[in-house]
Amino acid sequence: MDKTTVIVVSVCVVLLGANLYYAKQNQQVRLAQQSAAQAQPAPAAPESPAAPAPTPAHRPPLTPAKPADAQLEPAAETLLPESNLAPEQLLTLENDFFRVIATTHGGGIKRVELKKHRLTGDQPVVLNRAAPLPVFNIAGWTANANLIGYQVADHDAVSVTFTRELQPGITLTRKFTISDDYSLALEQTVTNATAEIKVLPPYRLSLGTVTALRPENGTAEERYVTLSWYTTAGSYGGGQLGQFSDFAPLGFKLWSGKQLIDSGDAAIRWATVKSQFFAMIVDCHGFDARQVTGARQYFPELRAEPNTAVPTGIVGDLAISGLTVNPHTSVAQQFSLYAGPKENSRLQLLPDDQARVMEFGWFGIISRALLWLMNYIHDFVPNYGVAIVCVTIILRAILWWPQSAANRSMKRMQAVAPLMKEMQEKFKGKPEKLNPEMLKIYKEYGVNPVGGCLPMLIQFPIFIGFYGMLQSSIELRHEHFLWIKDLSQPDTVFRLALGGAFSLPLNPMPLIMTATMYLSMRITPQPQGVDNPMVKMMRFMPLFFLLFCYNFSSALSLYWTAQNILSIIQMRYNLKQVAPTLEAMKAQAQARKKRLHKR
Repeated sequence: MDKTTVIVVSVCVVLLGANLYYAKQNQQVRLAQQSAAQAQPAPAAPESPAAPAPTPAHRPPLTPAKPADAQLEPAAETLLPESNLAPEQLLTLENDFFRVIATTHGGGIKRVELKKHRLTGDQPVVLNRAAPLPVFNIAGWTANANLIGYQVADHDAVSVTFTRELQPGITLTRKFTISDDYSLALEQTVTNATAEIKVLPPYRLSLGTVTALRPENGTAEERYVTLSWYTTAGSYGGGQLGQFSDFAPLGFKLWSGKQLIDSGDAAIRWATVKSQFFAMIVDCHGFDARQVTGARQYFPELRAEPNTAVPTGIVGDLAISGLTVNPHTSVAQQFSLYAGPKENSRLQLLPDDQARVMEFGWFGIISRALLWLMNYIHDFVPNYGVAIVCVTIILRAILWWPQSAANRSMKRMQAVAPLMKEMQEKFKGKPEKLNPEMLKIYKEYGVNPVGGCLPMLIQFPIFIGFYGMLQSSIELRHEHFLWIKDLSQPDTVFRLALGGAFSLPLNPMPLIMTATMYLSMRITPQPQGVDNPMVKMMRFMPLFFLLFCYNFSSALSLYWTAQNILSIIQMRYNLKQVAPTLEAMKAQAQARKKRLHKR
């Protein structure tokens, strides 16, 4: 191992250790700030017997959370439950896919239980859990209250209707109807029974709350907690939970986190709050919303242990324009809600390009193709780990010819290495003379110095496509393979205690991936004695891949490990071919030159 290698490896190890250290420090600081914020006395509520202080179940929804030492600006309005809120009634709508719990407190969706997806054991995944407000809650049509009571007008297995008198002669009716999958429709009607024109002000519609499914996993899951939106102009945007936190790499604060996430003034078609594998998408039908807003919310009730960091999430809402209702008429608005898994094939069937919530990235077309191929193979092979290996074999078969050509190119480079070495010694310290001579050798013997890099350039988009697919595709969640318990998570077998609160997870698959990468590189022909910067850079690729993949989905490491093993098999096959001689290479180059001249 040369001096450069030692330096690079040492720097990577130091950076990894510093990252672990400061991650733990930031978590302790965050816990201290949250504890101080909770211990700080809450501001007194306005003195009014009709306005009780908010309870934990009725928190103000969009008050930006700040550490205890931060200065909070006074809120524009105090949003409280209405004073005459009757006891809550919960009503269930149910099909084969989910169980929707509607509530008279807010006349919306309190939570959604997904029957086909489990959190742990027999416990179902619950969307909008621990939320301060139900999905579709309206704020702005009742003075000094954001959570108002409704009456149940009708209820059956698939629909429920709520009513509420907003003011004398003005009635709000909300009918929720579930479909036969993960979708739900809301028909919201305002009826004016008076002889006057009534104007209702703009209001905010709750999108719900999203948190990490397993908050004890920390930032590994929180980085996927997102508020996103899609504009009428076809633009997709959003913000992540991490944007509320200060950016302090290695302990040095560069900028402060956001207090609110908002979409600006663009007209909104739909908006979503989502985690890594699940989403709630609210779509407006026949009209546009004005703005999406989201704030961070703390959820101490979701803590796994009393002394751990308080889980956080995003509470989002949608600004809707006001309504004008003529005498003795009604005005209706239509909404839909998708509350379920981020399955690309299912989301593709939804209107208004709602499949954008998958966020496959720049190589989305590759991600979707790989996902389709993996699912197609899984129809015949009932194990996603085996399906990933089969996908890798198919891709390797497609790339067999260009990889073989690259291997031949590397052998040709190895053949001319003595000539290159001779030129380097002859023109040492004279690059202006060395470079033309090297190009002359390449041309004379028909050698392409970058020919061996072509397969890597082809494989890179595939690797990024796999990465984008694995970030949010639910198919691999809870899928087993060999010792791997969940292909969507790192394959941690145990944690190595480093002293104090520090520990290092042992993830075998990325280590196997790194070992196979080194083995593949060792048997790859390399020109001896030639100063090739590309070769030096590629020497550190396995280490970079290890750092990149170590705490990511084990399925990605599995794919790259299988790819490395197949590459080793192909390389050993190609190495058995007879190496070209300089005379043969020169004759081939001249023959190729004559053919091109005739054209």
